[in-house]
Amino acid sequence: MDLDVYPTDAEAFEATAARAAEALRAAVAARGRAAVALSGGRGGRGVLRGLAARGDVPWERIDWWWADERCVPADDPRSNVRLARENLLVPRGIAAAHIHPPPVELGEPERIAAAYAAALTAALGDPPVFDLVLLGMGANGHVASLMPKSAALRATAAVAAVPASEVQSDPPVARVTLTVPVLRAARRVLVTATGEEKARALAAVLTAPDDPERLPAQLVRPSATVAWCVDRAAAAELVRSARPGD
Repeated sequence: MDLDVYPTDAEAFEATAARAAEALRAAVAARGRAAVALSGGRGGRGVLRGLAARGDVPWERIDWWWADERCVPADDPRSNVRLARENLLVPRGIAAAHIHPPPVELGEPERIAAAYAAALTAALGDPPVFDLVLLGMGANGHVASLMPKSAALRATAAVAAVPASEVQSDPPVARVTLTVPVLRAARRVLVTATGEEKARALAAVLTAPDDPERLPAQLVRPSATVAWCVDRAAAAELVRSARPGD
């Protein structure tokens, strides 16, 4: 099980960024280019900032996509695309031709999802194969915008719409998300989880019987292609359960 625990969230973010840089270098060396799917949230911001500070990334050979997005305008403070632009893409001067955001201007989540799925499959195959997917985990065990018991968990297209009624985390707005077939096809997945509010979910994801309908993060448990970087606060329940006599 590839699970690394760091004393602080900042160290977990930096470790994820280092692993991401390594995966990107390997992908470019093997195939000439790399395709990445980004995530948002506080953890996403920390990883993006760590990645932006690195000088060992082949920036000009990477295409940037999104693992999920809120169905809000691209300049909305809640937008994952805006977060990535502010913390990585603009600071590194990434060319617009290499940035592929979901078409939120289409308005309806189903239309956004269908158009993004078409763009992804045209560029990366069916199912799309990412060289790297960066994910966080919510306190309810969701990854990307695959919410517990949501219909998106059973979708077969590359991208699914998630109606606001199925969103169980802030902000409570409709979203689009990569689906299970895409996560399973990825060459490398890095999951970052930090903060004590994630401790119970992290312990359940890694130790409870398989039930991804309840805990979608079980879809990306540590494996040969999936690694997790967590801080001590998020790992508190795991550490407690591992101590004999506690």
